[in-house]
Amino acid sequence: MLRSETEHTMNCPECNAPNNACEAHFHECLAKEFENSLYGSVHHLTVVAYMLQHSSQLTREGWLHERALLREFLHENKTPAEIRKRDAPNVDSGKRDFKIKSRDGQPVIDKTTWAKTILDVRLDDPETYRTDIHAWAQAVLGDVEELEI
Repeated sequence: MLRSETEHTMNCPECNAPNNACEAHFHECLAKEFENSLYGSVHHLTVVAYMLQHSSQLTREGWLHERALLREFLHENKTPAEIRKRDAPNVDSGKRDFKIKSRDGQPVIDKTTWAKTILDVRLDDPETYRTDIHAWAQAVLGDVEELEI
């Protein structure tokens, strides 16, 4: 079925993905990661990169926390296990002194132009997928590294 010329598509207001395809692709990625550990080895990057680009899901403090995590994952090669062990006493929701999840749904950052989005991630095979996730995460960090919020 062809779209009529009068039918408008809605781009994601945060990453500019056509037809808001970002969320559907994110869920496809998560499904692959949970089904196959070879895909799942980059789960930490998938979630953090997506959340940084979709800041309406986070509080300001949550967004800053996620950006710091991405720096640690990519620049310091820290593993999720290392960070969990280090941060467990401080980030447990009962002990954390800040909220991560947004309550108002308002974007933390005003950015819709990105070097890469989740739509650049191919699901073809685990190696391609991991390569694409790393490239996307690196691009996201490059895009947000110096943002002042």
